[in-house]
Amino acid sequence: MFASMANFVHKHSKVIVVLWLVVLVCSLPFGLRSGDVLEYDMANMSGAETEGTQGQEIIDEYFSNSIDLSEILVISYSSPAELVQAGAVANKFISLMNGKYAGKIVASNYGSFSKTDAANEGILMVAIAKVDENIDVSDQTGDIRHLVSQAKANVGADLTSYVTGNDAISYDTEKSSMQDVARVDPISVALIFILLALFFYALVTAFVPPAVVGMAYGVVLSLIWGLGQLMGIYYITSTLILVSMLGAGCDYSIFIIARYRDERKKGLDHDVALKEAIMWGGEAVFTSGVSVMIGFAALALCDFSMVQTMGICLALGILMALLAALTFIPAMLNIVGDRIFWPSSIDKYQQTDIESVGLTKKTMRGRLSNIGRGYFGWLARVTTKHAKPLAVVLLVISAPAIYYYATTEDSPDLISVMPDSESVDGLNLIMTQTSGGTIMPTYVVLDLDFNAAKTIGTLQLSETTSVPYVIWNDTELRPGVKVGDMVVGACMTISSELTAKYGPAGTGIAGTISGLNSYDIICNNVRAAMPGATTAQVNAAAISMLPDMVKTPIQSLFYNPLDQQYHYEIDTTTTYLSADPLVSISNVIDGILNVSTGILPANVADSHYVNMMVITTEKPMSENTMAFMKDLQKEFHGENGYDTYVTVSGSNVDVIGASYVSGSSAVMDQITGVVEDQFSMIRIVVIVLLIILLFLILGCYLTPIRAIITIMLSVVWTVALTRFVFDGLMDTPVIWLIPIVLFVVLLGLGMDYEIFLTTKIRENRVKGMDNDTAIEEAVKQAGGVISLCALLMGGTFLSLTLANSSMLQEFGFALGVGILIDGLFMVGFISPSLMHLMGEWSWKGPAFLQRKHVSFENPEEKD
Repeated sequence: MFASMANFVHKHSKVIVVLWLVVLVCSLPFGLRSGDVLEYDMANMSGAETEGTQGQEIIDEYFSNSIDLSEILVISYSSPAELVQAGAVANKFISLMNGKYAGKIVASNYGSFSKTDAANEGILMVAIAKVDENIDVSDQTGDIRHLVSQAKANVGADLTSYVTGNDAISYDTEKSSMQDVARVDPISVALIFILLALFFYALVTAFVPPAVVGMAYGVVLSLIWGLGQLMGIYYITSTLILVSMLGAGCDYSIFIIARYRDERKKGLDHDVALKEAIMWGGEAVFTSGVSVMIGFAALALCDFSMVQTMGICLALGILMALLAALTFIPAMLNIVGDRIFWPSSIDKYQQTDIESVGLTKKTMRGRLSNIGRGYFGWLARVTTKHAKPLAVVLLVISAPAIYYYATTEDSPDLISVMPDSESVDGLNLIMTQTSGGTIMPTYVVLDLDFNAAKTIGTLQLSETTSVPYVIWNDTELRPGVKVGDMVVGACMTISSELTAKYGPAGTGIAGTISGLNSYDIICNNVRAAMPGATTAQVNAAAISMLPDMVKTPIQSLFYNPLDQQYHYEIDTTTTYLSADPLVSISNVIDGILNVSTGILPANVADSHYVNMMVITTEKPMSENTMAFMKDLQKEFHGENGYDTYVTVSGSNVDVIGASYVSGSSAVMDQITGVVEDQFSMIRIVVIVLLIILLFLILGCYLTPIRAIITIMLSVVWTVALTRFVFDGLMDTPVIWLIPIVLFVVLLGLGMDYEIFLTTKIRENRVKGMDNDTAIEEAVKQAGGVISLCALLMGGTFLSLTLANSSMLQEFGFALGVGILIDGLFMVGFISPSLMHLMGEWSWKGPAFLQRKHVSFENPEEKD
C-alpha cells in the first residue's frame, strides 16, 4: 500500500501541490466566516435528551411570560445615600434604553438585594430583556455598557456596576477567546519554529511544517463553518483544533522529512530516499494519525453536543493534517529536494555525523549532535540493561497515582472556570449579596392531569396599568371538590413540604421555593393560625408572607387614591374590579402571584403546566447544590414521590402526570451522569479499536496490549497531576469533563510516539536484526525525532495555560503534560524496557500479517 503510495506521490507531485492550493483558495471565503457559527454559551450545548432539557423545552414553548434574566445591570452600594444614587442611575439607564431601543430591548428595576441590610449595603439590579426576537442582546452588550456609563456620568455617581447574565457572559467569553488566540497562537508557532530550527539547523525546514499545517487549518475552518450550519460548536473547539493540528501535523511532517534526511545521509539518491521515507515514515504517520482520529472521533459517540462536536471537529483537523503530511510534504520534497534544508545541506549533515563520532575536530554543531547521539545511545543501553528496575519504577509511581486518581473528584462548577471578565465579576457579586441561585434558578416543571385554571386574562385598570388575573378551574371532580382547589392545594403542599425540609429551617440549601399560590388559601391558612383576626389583619398578614417582588403591585390593589389610604378590610373574594368579565381582587392577586412570576403560563389552555422555581442559597453547580438536584429528583420520582401522590388535608391525591427538574444546575447534573455512563462504553470502544489497528499494522498479539497499558498509565499519572496542581495548589477546581475527555484523547495522541518507536523496531526486525538490537537501534535512530515531536506537541498544548479561561488552561496543562510523560518517559524508557523483557513474545502473531522487507534501494527485493 505505502510502496504504491510512494510511487504515486513521486509521479504526481506537482498535481498534488496545485490541488491543495486550489482547495485552500476555495475554502478561504467560508473559513473566514467560521467564527460566526461558534457558540459561547454552554447552556446551548447540552444536546443530550435529559429530564432537564425536556423541562427547559416546555418552559421555552409555554412560559413566554417567565421572567427574563439573560442580562442584568448590577449596581453595588454601601450606604443609604449610595442606594439613592443607584436608584437614580437605574432610572436614567432605563430611560436611555427606551430611547435607544424603542421597546425592542426593555429594562426594568428588579429591586435591591442584600444578605444583611438592603437599606444600607447591597446591590440594585435592573433586568434587561429583549422583546423583539430578531435582536440579539449579546451583540448589544458593548452598547448597553456604554449606556450604563452615560447614566452614571449623568447622575454623577461613582458606583461600581456590572452588566452580567448569560448574554453578557457569552459576549465576554467571545472577546476573551479572541484575546487567547492572539496570545497563544504566536507562542505556539514560535516554539515550533525554534525547536525545528535547532533540530534541523535549517530555516526553511523550520518554516515548512507549521506553514503546511496552516494551509490544512484553512481548509478545516471551512468544514467547521459547514458543520456549524447543522450543529452548535463550542468556542474552545476552534482553539483546540489549531493547537492539536500544529502539534500532530508538525509531528507527522517532521517524521517524514527527518526520515528523508536520514536516507539521504546514508547515501541514497533523492528518488529512492523519498520513496523510502514515504513507505516507512508514511506507514508510521498513517497509523499514528488513524489512532489519534479514533480517539477524537470516539467523542462523537457522546450525546453531550459540546463533546460530540468537539470530537468531530478535532478528528477532521487531524485528518486534514494527516493528508497534508502524507501528500503535500512529500510532493514538495520531491519538487524542492535537498533545498528544504537550507541553509544546511546533506553534506553538512554528514559532516556533523562524522564530527559527532570523533573522526574530525568538532564544531559547535558537532558538539551538540554528539550530546544528542550520546544521550540516545545511553538511553538505548539503559532500557535493555536495566529493564527490570525500570519496570519496578513504573509500578512504584503508578500505585500512588492510581490511588489519587481513584479517590479524588472533579467539579461540575463551570462558573469557576469562566474567563475573568466584567460579567463574571457581576455574577460573583450577585451570588455574594443574594441567594446563590438567584441568577440561575432551578425549575421543577409539573405536567398536571388537569388544567389548573378556567380563565387566564389581562385586566386594564387604567390607560397605563394592566394586570393579569386567574380564575381557577371550578369543575367538580366529586361533590365539594373542585379541580382548581385540589391542584393548587397539592402544589402549595409540595412547596410547603420542600421548604420545611430544604429551606432555612431544614438543610438550608433552598432559599425560596415558589409554586402555585392561591390568595384565598393563604388567607384561610392565616385565619386558622389567627383565630378571631379581622379581615384587615388577615389581609395584612397574608401580604406580608408574599415574595418582595410582588408585594408592591398587590398592595396597590388595596389603595384608594381618594383618601390615599390602604383598605385591607375589604373582602377580596367579593370585591370586583370588573363586571364583564367578573374578576375579583383575589383573581387579580392570583394572576400577579402566578402569571406575572412565570409560574403559570399566560394561555389558559396550557395551564396544566406549572413552573415551580427554586432559588438555592449556594451558587449554581456547587457541590451542595448538585447534591440537592439529586434530592429534588428523588422527591418527585422516587418511591412514594410527588409523581405518585401528594397528601392534601389528609388525603392522597394523584394530580401530577409528569415532572421535570430543570435549570442550569439540574441539566449539568443530569448531563454529567449521562456522559460518565457513555464514556464507560466509549473508553472500551477506543481501546478495542486501537488494539485492532495496532494488531493489523504490527502483526503481533501482545505489543498492542502492552502499548495500551503504558498509555493508560500515563493518562492516570496526568489526571492525578492535573488535579494536584489545579485543585490542590491553585485552588481551581478541575472540571469533570476534562479527565473523561482526556482519557480518550490521550489514548489517541499518546499512541503517536508509541507507534513511531514500535514501527521503527518492527522495521529493524524485518530487516534482519534480533529483538534487542532492533530496540537499541530504534531508540538511537528514532529517539531524537520522537523527543522533538513530543516537545513540539506538548509545548503547543502547554501554551494554552497562558489563556484567560481556566478550562483552556486545564485542557492545555493536562494534554501537554500527558504528551510529555508519554513521549519522553513512557516511550523513551518504559516501552523499550518492556519490549526487551517480553523478548520474542513481542512479535508473536499470525503468519499472514508478518511483513517482508521491501526496499526501493534494491529493486530485486519483492513482497
